[in-house]
Amino acid sequence: MRHCVLHFQQGCWEIPADFSPDSYEVVFTFLDPEVARSTDAFEKLKALLPNAKVIGCTTGGEIANGQAYVGDGFAALLGFNNVSVQVVEADIDTAGESFGIGEALANQFDGDELAGVFIVSDGARVNGSALVEGFRSVLGTHASINGGLAGDGDRFGETLVGCSGPLSPGKVVAVAFFGTGLRLRTGSFGGWEVFGPRRKITKSEGNTLYQLDNKSALELYKRYLGDEAEKLPGSALFYPLQVSNPANPADTVVRTILGIDEVTGAMTFAGDMPEGWTAQLMVGETNGLIEGAGKAGLAASGGDNHGFAMLVSCIGRRLLLGQRATEEVRAVVDALGGIAHAGFYSYGEISPNGFQGTCNLHNQTMTVTVFEAA
Repeated sequence: MRHCVLHFQQGCWEIPADFSPDSYEVVFTFLDPEVARSTDAFEKLKALLPNAKVIGCTTGGEIANGQAYVGDGFAALLGFNNVSVQVVEADIDTAGESFGIGEALANQFDGDELAGVFIVSDGARVNGSALVEGFRSVLGTHASINGGLAGDGDRFGETLVGCSGPLSPGKVVAVAFFGTGLRLRTGSFGGWEVFGPRRKITKSEGNTLYQLDNKSALELYKRYLGDEAEKLPGSALFYPLQVSNPANPADTVVRTILGIDEVTGAMTFAGDMPEGWTAQLMVGETNGLIEGAGKAGLAASGGDNHGFAMLVSCIGRRLLLGQRATEEVRAVVDALGGIAHAGFYSYGEISPNGFQGTCNLHNQTMTVTVFEAA
């Protein structure tokens, strides 16, 4: 396979001397929100690669060159042999549409030997777990479904995604890779620790949580946060919830709050908060998060390092790690043997569960998708 990473600086994309635009079939573009809104970076890239499918999104930070960036733009260009690439997209207005959109997009794929799917979705309007469930309902429980939700820095406002048209809110783009010429290896890990009592989710609706143990979930959450409650929803990035299925304790996901409603007491998450499941607070420590990133890299390792790694990590990790965010990127790249890579910090990560293998929407994880020739 062929790959190249371009950097957007000072109003233009830096192009290698031996650049051949027809060598690449699909491009993933990761842009700081201000760069996306104030420049024509996405349009310039599409003009540079007229024969490629160019997908773009805004981020909570960018990943490339073994580093974590803020305020930049990067593009990952991929080309394949004996692989068919199909791109589909849809508009989404509300989180309640997520399952149906995932199902409809997956039904548009047409090919044999599905190697995997990479999704780039609006991060503000979607229920990520329902979106992935819609894809799984068509592609099967064990299909390799990966990707992430677009970001808006640490503002949790409007996120932008684009492909056939300009970057805009309310878009979901999915890329399917068919053929025996491609193999995907994946890894996903967090590194957060649980603390405090485990409480039962007694009232919820989709990705909106109302009650834990028949009490206001928002009030309980605020009580644990103390003075940090005044900074919600931003401070919630440092205190995610581990959500577990009591019927299958290994079935766990991490969820981060995207917004709160003081009037109704509602807490909105990036993915489902199923009634009857349990929720427990989590806290992070920098060394633990960096170690967890390395474990994600190890889980995805094992090839000849001639492929390309897509790294999708959580905005909450970047904010907690601060200047040490680059260390988690290096931990992954080192575990993968120095493989070429790019990626972004997201509002939700899509990847197989590290313990069960079923793909789902995660928060506060480092996820790794390695594309390599089979």
